[in-house]
Amino acid sequence: MNRMLRVIVTIVILAAGICMLVSIKPIMRRIYPFHYRDIIFQQASRFEIDPYLIAALIYVESKWNTWAVSPKGATGLMQLMPDTAAWISEQTGGDYQVEDLLEPELNIMLGCWYLNYLRNYFLSLTAALAAYNGGQGNVQKWLADRQWDGTFASVADIPFRETRIYMHRVAHTYSIYQKLYQ
Repeated sequence: MNRMLRVIVTIVILAAGICMLVSIKPIMRRIYPFHYRDIIFQQASRFEIDPYLIAALIYVESKWNTWAVSPKGATGLMQLMPDTAAWISEQTGGDYQVEDLLEPELNIMLGCWYLNYLRNYFLSLTAALAAYNGGQGNVQKWLADRQWDGTFASVADIPFRETRIYMHRVAHTYSIYQKLYQ
């Protein structure tokens, strides 16, 4: 009887675990929403970037708050600095006002363009993500001074603590978005 009880308890625990896994996905989707999906898929396709990475980047940068403005002035979903957005607009022949960065479609397009530019500049998505957070000039210096080799395996070598944490947060959030929405 003792053995039978253990088998029943094991089955109940396994069944409860399966039920919890099945029912947790809707909860996780509320914690990690995926807004502006059509815009993200369109721009991600245009710039050959994984849309789930863009969703993760937006989550980490602004938690989907279109009105987000950082203390340093980074604006909108993808937290673009107004000077960077102005430079991107020059490069792309666009025209915008700072308040336009609060518009999801423009912000996502400019952010995807910029991430693509950084990826092409550094020839590494990992270095591009570090530059998106820590600045292109800083990443150039870290690479030139051999402080960091530009790989995710050596993220711990990045001199800026904020950028090291950012890289791990983006990677973690990216894996969540892949599991929830792919």
